[in-house]
Amino acid sequence: MNCRWFLRGKLGLILVLLSWAWLLPGPVAAAGTEVYFSPGGGAETALEKLLDGAQREINVAVYFFTSRTLAAAVLRAHARGVRIRIVLDGNDESDYSKGYYLRRRGVEVRYGRGLARKTTLDKKESERRTKNYGLMHHKFMIVDEKIVATGSYNWTAAAESWNRENLLIVNSASLARSYTAEFKKIWESTLVK
Repeated sequence: MNCRWFLRGKLGLILVLLSWAWLLPGPVAAAGTEVYFSPGGGAETALEKLLDGAQREINVAVYFFTSRTLAAAVLRAHARGVRIRIVLDGNDESDYSKGYYLRRRGVEVRYGRGLARKTTLDKKESERRTKNYGLMHHKFMIVDEKIVATGSYNWTAAAESWNRENLLIVNSASLARSYTAEFKKIWESTLVK
């Protein structure tokens, strides 16, 4: 009886310690999961490594994309023949956005919006005012239908250098299928500028 209690207690302690592993910064020992925090916590480098390691397909939905480092990694993947599709928020593409830059170099880029808000404006006026739409506020990437990178991390210099943001990378085909379904829904309803 005491031996069972002792083994159960040790097993319980081990399970508790393993469940706390997700709290650790940087690459985590838990099966196929990594977590990064910014500023300066390695999120951009981790994304660059994923992009450089892709073999077949990369699907990205991010609110803002201004990172030169990540744009260069996207172009390297594109040059290797990896199929890349990127959806950016369509409400506000800044002068620093990499959308136009990547499109000019053959990468498939579209612009998404959230759902239309209910409005009392007539249809013509409502279509003119894009602010009647919500944001395409996702920040995720699916690599080769098996790895998902997600979190609050925008693909920007500010995210890497100043903002407090997070990035979670999970190696899971089942999770990748869920994110791919969401990506396809957005892709099919987005605009091409």
